[in-house]
Amino acid sequence: MSKKQKKQVRRQAAAETKEPARKSPASRNQSSAARSSRLYLVGSLLLLAGLVAAAYSNSFRSEWHFDDLPNIIKNPYIRSVSLQPAALLGAMVQDRKQNRPFSNLTFALNYYFNRQEVWGYHLVNLLLHLVSSGAVLLALRLTFRRAGLRPDRRDLAALFGAAVWSVHPLQTQAVVYVVQRQTLMASAFMLLTLVAYILAREARSSQRRGVFYGLAALALILALGSKEIALATPALILLYELFFFQDLSFAFLRRHPALPALAVLVLAGILTLFLRTEIRTSILQGYQEYPFTLGQRLLTEPRVLLQYLSLILWPLTTRLSLEHDPPISTSLFQPWTTLPAILFWLGLLAAGLRYRRHPAPAGVLSFALFWYLGNLFLESSFLPLDLMFEHRLYLASLAVLVPLAAGAVLYAPKLRWTLVCLSLIIALLTLETHSRNRVWQTELGLWRDTVSKVPLMARPHTNLANVYLNTTEAAKAWHEYERSAALDPKFFKAYEGLGILAKRDGRFEQALQYFQTVINLRPYYAKVYVNRGTVYNDQGQYDPAIADFNQAVALSPTLLEAWYDRAVAYSRKGDYAQAIADCNRVLELDPYFALAYQTRGIFHKKQGDLERAQADFARAAQLDPKLSQRH
Repeated sequence: MSKKQKKQVRRQAAAETKEPARKSPASRNQSSAARSSRLYLVGSLLLLAGLVAAAYSNSFRSEWHFDDLPNIIKNPYIRSVSLQPAALLGAMVQDRKQNRPFSNLTFALNYYFNRQEVWGYHLVNLLLHLVSSGAVLLALRLTFRRAGLRPDRRDLAALFGAAVWSVHPLQTQAVVYVVQRQTLMASAFMLLTLVAYILAREARSSQRRGVFYGLAALALILALGSKEIALATPALILLYELFFFQDLSFAFLRRHPALPALAVLVLAGILTLFLRTEIRTSILQGYQEYPFTLGQRLLTEPRVLLQYLSLILWPLTTRLSLEHDPPISTSLFQPWTTLPAILFWLGLLAAGLRYRRHPAPAGVLSFALFWYLGNLFLESSFLPLDLMFEHRLYLASLAVLVPLAAGAVLYAPKLRWTLVCLSLIIALLTLETHSRNRVWQTELGLWRDTVSKVPLMARPHTNLANVYLNTTEAAKAWHEYERSAALDPKFFKAYEGLGILAKRDGRFEQALQYFQTVINLRPYYAKVYVNRGTVYNDQGQYDPAIADFNQAVALSPTLLEAWYDRAVAYSRKGDYAQAIADCNRVLELDPYFALAYQTRGIFHKKQGDLERAQADFARAAQLDPKLSQRH
């Protein structure tokens, strides 16, 4: 062989060694399928985001409502004036009488960047709902694959199931009611915990398994620190493990005997953290504030669970309400629907246990039943809470909506027409959600809507009266307060409103009588002592006024009104040093309280400290241009 030929052979051999190995047709098909699946997932997530944005596009104009005021607007702990760790930690732990540090942190950050501009808070709530929607889609895709459902339709079924849930009008209360971010955050992280857990269980390498288990643990911690409903997460994870990984066999616990002990230790630690002395005391004393006992609540809730189902299946805006007023069950036969409701749920549980090992769809439906009851257990059982709220269905509604929507896609003989019908339903649900959002845009509209739907419930009448109280329609406020007191003579806030109106009209003796009624009903309600103290202030009785303000401060050390009104009382007695000290405390609690700066400036001026007075007047005008610097 010549040298030229040898060089050609060497070049050819070198080229062959550098040429990459060709993929087999099967390998190329798998790679193409994986790429298509990823693109389909991205497209599905974008479609969900578009649907949610369309449904809630008019939610950014909604005002503050009800529990937004004490938890956000008037909550001194979340008025973070810096991003320093100490300030943020204080916003998280607050008075140490609740267990929601991470949701508290988001409120503080919102306040730092947005103050009281409500659109920023709504934006965060909407983003959390988008996270939940995406997590629902991922969880359904993984679950339908594990359940062995039809490969050609399961991803499409997951998309439609997630879409129906995401735009359902019943979610409005959780998404638009700002304070219910606590529910949104806990739910989003609960779903992410589930997704990470499934991915960890399916991981082929120990490294990926460790990463996903770590993410699941992190998401669980964030969920537990957002709202107490997340306490159900470990039980839901165990339920998922039994249904979809263990074929409902507990044999894996015998193979891993350390797991039960570890689970008990973790659960004990969580309960110790959540059930501190002050929390236990609050639970034990909670039923004193409600017109029902623990036993009556337990009898009533099975009927409430059925009413929840009706709202999920028929979510017209005419049926949705901020408040619901289900009749209290005083015995198994009063009302007569109590016993049938209990028997219905017992029968359904028996059926779920009976068909738990059956292949899909029976096994999946059994899991859905336990998911529904598991997510509602804490808020629908022994805790002293209101009987019924729509935001509690945020996660539980998945158990009803997903089987209906996804089942239609999976088992429909004519898929095209099924998809057309489901698309129409999604469009109608989106329009209903958009319509429901309009009710939430103003306090007046929301409470008028609530009163029209629960006319025999005292609290909505009082809250509607509170709206009228801040307008020129005082006569309407008086009527609503009286109506509320007639419906529930023990509802103390109705008498508080009547006292405020009487004081405003100059009927001081009548106002004092109403405030005394409030004290008789609720002696530990701090704000009533502030209200009564202001009456004494207006009458020139400064010593009893200061005594009432002292009582209010003792009961609620962060109550701004108590400190501010006490400062006014001390100033009228000529004690400007103490008045300034009380104003300093007010501004520690709320550094953006413009009127407090102006009032303190007046006190400095009275003492002859014109430099400090001028600085306070300038700061007050800066915060609120309506406050003049004429002083």
